[in-house]
Amino acid sequence: MSCDHELDAEFLYPSDAAVLDLFEEDDDIHIRFAVPCPECDLALELTARVEEMDEAALSLPLDDAEDVYD
Repeated sequence: MSCDHELDAEFLYPSDAAVLDLFEEDDDIHIRFAVPCPECDLALELTARVEEMDEAALSLPLDDAEDVYD
């Protein structure tokens, strides 16, 4: 089964995403992650190239961070 649905950011949530890998390719950092398709619930693997980096106002380690959706 394959998924041909268009992804819409309105129906994708950070809590649904899982980071699968971080890697370097052509001097760029890439993030490979998985999200469920909002239409058919099939697991989708996405790859994104890091284009911007900013300092975050988060405490480390991230596992101890407060839930941003409280």
